Amino acid sequence: MAAMKLLSLFGTAALVSATSSTSTSSSLPITSRTLEDESGSSYAYLDDVSNYSIQYSKCVRVKIPNENEDDAVEGNTNFYNGRYHAQYMRYATFHLCSNDGDKCSCDYSVEYATEMEQYLGATMGYLDEYCANGGDCNNYNKGGGNDADESQYLNCAAAYEDGDGVQYYYAPQCDDDSGGLVIGVFYDNECTIKTKNSAPNFNYYKFETVTGMCMGCNGDNTCNNLYQESFHCLDGKEASGQQNDEMSVCSTVKKATTSHDYSSVKKRHSGADAFLKVFFSVLFLSFIGAFVFLTYTYYIRHRDGKNPLVSSDHLGEHEEGGVPTSSATLI
Repeated sequence: MAAMKLLSLFGTAALVSATSSTSTSSSLPITSRTLEDESGSSYAYLDDVSNYSIQYSKCVRVKIPNENEDDAVEGNTNFYNGRYHAQYMRYATFHLCSNDGDKCSCDYSVEYATEMEQYLGATMGYLDEYCANGGDCNNYNKGGGNDADESQYLNCAAAYEDGDGVQYYYAPQCDDDSGGLVIGVFYDNECTIKTKNSAPNFNYYKFETVTGMCMGCNGDNTCNNLYQESFHCLDGKEASGQQNDEMSVCSTVKKATTSHDYSSVKKRHSGADAFLKVFFSVLFLSFIGAFVFLTYTYYIRHRDGKNPLVSSDHLGEHEEGGVPTSSATLI
């Protein structure tokens, strides 16, 4: 078998960090054949990618459609911990890249998506063989053997029972906090319904290596197999026509990998905030002005100790010789 070429997270001169040395390429110089889907759109499909590299992109959870399109219908079997649950599958997305020994240049226009277990099994199997053949794998092997790290749970496996006899399962899972990969805890033996239980306390050196490297495919079919069996997601649609995307994998991948620019929203919020500040400032000044006006009016009316206000008892009356008389004519 030809020597394997790996980039990133190892110690040899040919290995370069995928995160710091990766550049973007909209097209790769590779031989392809053109496929056409049912809508007539064409897509350049590669028959052989063994001379190129792949780089991990993202972990994506894809919802498994429910036959009744309702996750809480009566009779739904996915009832755990007092409520019904939707089921999800985990997919790994990756990019196709080329490298010149110094950097990995990837085509980000297409996201390739394959089941997480398949991706990890293929890439970690590749690395295990590389390391067994004398490769520099210090970081990859930091966690110890299969009984001491996350590699024992690449596929869904029984984990433990709680005090009530409920069986839980372990499998790779998307980490919502870090965006990386961890071992998750699941209710079911297919690992489609995750729990909020704490994951095992692994250091995740192997997952860190797999997700951080740009893996060369020279002389090996690992990349070919992943490429051929994956969804080729282009603008939210499966472009190769080789996969049945009934679970809307590509649509979910697009949502998960799309960056949103909220700068314009912030500007609109800033305008609204400015308006509210002006409005409340004017309202406050109006209250102050009204208070000053009323205070001044009260002062003018009472400054000489006289009450200029005439009561209703004095209306139409005046005083003559100290005897109040009515202005009405007496008959």
